[in-house]
Amino acid sequence: MTNLRVLRAGLIAAVLSVVLNGNGFAQSAAPVEPAKAMQAGTQQVFRITPVRPIAELRAEALKAKPPEEQGTFEPSKLVDLVEVSDSIEFEIRYATNNNFLGEPVYEEARAFLEASAANALKRVSRKVLTKGYGLLVYDAYRPWFVTKIFWDATPKEQREFVSDPAKGSIHNRGCAVDLTLYDRKTGAAVAMPSGYDEMTPRAYADYDGASADEKEHRAILREAMESEGFIQRPNEWWHYDYKDWQKYAIANLPFESIPHRVGVGVKPPRLKRNVSPEFSDEARRRNKEGTVRLRLTVDENGKPMNIVVVRGIGYGLDEQAVRAVEQWRFEPATKDGVPVKFEISAEINFHNKF
Repeated sequence: MTNLRVLRAGLIAAVLSVVLNGNGFAQSAAPVEPAKAMQAGTQQVFRITPVRPIAELRAEALKAKPPEEQGTFEPSKLVDLVEVSDSIEFEIRYATNNNFLGEPVYEEARAFLEASAANALKRVSRKVLTKGYGLLVYDAYRPWFVTKIFWDATPKEQREFVSDPAKGSIHNRGCAVDLTLYDRKTGAAVAMPSGYDEMTPRAYADYDGASADEKEHRAILREAMESEGFIQRPNEWWHYDYKDWQKYAIANLPFESIPHRVGVGVKPPRLKRNVSPEFSDEARRRNKEGTVRLRLTVDENGKPMNIVVVRGIGYGLDEQAVRAVEQWRFEPATKDGVPVKFEISAEINFHNKF
C-alpha cells in the first residue's frame, strides 16, 4: 500500500513513530462510468425485458440473505484489478445502461478477484500481450444480491445464462471473470462469435457458426486462460472460473465498501491532530517495548472508527495505542472532492527510555 505520512513525537516515557498506509473506500451515491470504456465492436448489446422492475428487485435482493454454507473457507483477499497490469482495460457494463438489463446495477465501475485468481490473470495478460492483445474485463467479483437481481429479472427460458442465487455464483466467490481481447494497436475489442451477455447459442464456447477471425480470437483467449488455471463456462465464451473457487465463500460485499486504489479521484486523509500514547506502568516495570500495528477507518468527518489491533505487544501498550488513536483527527479523504471513508493502517513504536 502507498506510504502516506510519517509522524514522530518524543515522549517522556516512550518514543512514538506512526506510519499511515492505506487505500480508502468511497461511498458513491450514483453509478459512475467505466474508468476507460473500450469500443464494443460491431456487436449489438443484447437486452431482455426484465420480468419485474429492477428497482423493485433490488430492494428485495438487498433484504435477502445468501445461502448458508458448510465448511471452512479461506479469508477473502479481493484485489482491485486496476492494480494487476497496465495492459488490462475495463468496460464494466453493469455500472452503465449498456448491459442486458438496460440499466445500472453496480454503484461503481470496478472489478475484483481473489488474490490467487488475480495473479493468474496477470500471467494471462502477459501471454496475450505477446500476440498483440490486451485483456478487456467486463465483470469479475459480483455481490450475491446482484446475482439475485439477475435471476429474478430473467425470463425462465433464458435462465441458463444466469446463476441461481440459491446456489450462488462463482462470481460471488471472487473467482470468476468475464472478459475478451482488445487489439493493442487500435484499442478496440476484437470480433467474437457473439456479444457479451448474449443469451443465444452463439455465446456457446463450441459454437461453430462463427467466422474464422472470431474463432481464432476465441481460441487465443481460451488457450491463455486455461494455461493459467481458468475454466471456460460451456455456454458463455467470455466467462472463466478459476480452479480454486471452492476455497472461498459466497460474498455479498458491495463495491462501495471495498477499499479504493489511491488515485483515480481519491485523495487520502491528512492527519491534523496527533495525540501521543502513554507508556503503561506494566511495560515500564518489565522493560518491554515494540510496535503496535492498528487498522482503522477515518470517517467522512475525519474521526477514527473501527480501530482493530492487527499486531500487538501486550503489557497494556495495545490499549494505550488505541486510546491515543481514538483522539486523533484528520482532514477526511475525498473522492472527486466529496468526503469519504478511508481505511488506513498505523504502526506505533514504543521505546522505553528507562
